Amino acid sequence: MSVKQILAEIDRGINALQKARALCLKGEAVTPKTRATVAKTAKVKPFPTKKAARGGMSDEGRAKIAAAQQKRWAKVKREKNKPAKAAKAALVVHAAE
Repeated sequence: MSVKQILAEIDRGINALQKARALCLKGEAVTPKTRATVAKTAKVKPFPTKKAARGGMSDEGRAKIAAAQQKRWAKVKREKNKPAKAAKAALVVHAAE
């Protein structure tokens, strides 16, 4: 954006705010029903805002990932316990002899 374009946009914004201010000042002396109508007819361009980032994962997807992770940890625990079980079995065999 060039400096001229930025300044033009700022001027448009200032003009819109001045119009809105004038409408608000007029609206104080007007009944509430008319004030709502004045607000609807004001041509104030909304200022663009960024949309908030959304979480992109569904509950179903999250549940699948959780189930897969539990399965992986169960496998790790089984592998970890195998040597201990083998050592216990060897102790039992030696104790029986």
